[in-house]
Amino acid sequence: MLKFSATTQPTASAVKGTPAAQPVAEAKPVNPVKDKVRAMRELLLSDEYAEQKKAVNRFMLILTTLYSLDHHAFAEATESLHGRTRVYFAADEQTLLKNGNQTKPKHVPGTPYWVITNTNTGRKCSMIEHIMQSMQFPAELIEKVCGTI
Repeated sequence: MLKFSATTQPTASAVKGTPAAQPVAEAKPVNPVKDKVRAMRELLLSDEYAEQKKAVNRFMLILTTLYSLDHHAFAEATESLHGRTRVYFAADEQTLLKNGNQTKPKHVPGTPYWVITNTNTGRKCSMIEHIMQSMQFPAELIEKVCGTI
């Protein structure tokens, strides 16, 4: 049978108190790759995303989410993204209109960017794929996101 004395209990609670503080400190450093993957998966499962009936609206939601996860990486990815005759992303509507009259530019909510929207769904998917690859998302997630547009 175990016997506990009065001196053992304070020591046990002091020892218990120390590990309780350590996990809180260890929980602070979070893996940013897992966080951004989780954020994209949560977007795909969200009611807001499921309610979107048009590919262009899902496209805009994905762009907004990608920008919110890492605006520097998003900026780098969009700078190199353009077509043969068109610019796909710009800081203002006029830049997009200069490179094509029928581009139907839209402002990407929550970002300083404008994007052309009169591309087919395949082109929208390739734009998302390029951005996500540049932002180092896993290939299976990129495929899943593109499959939902």
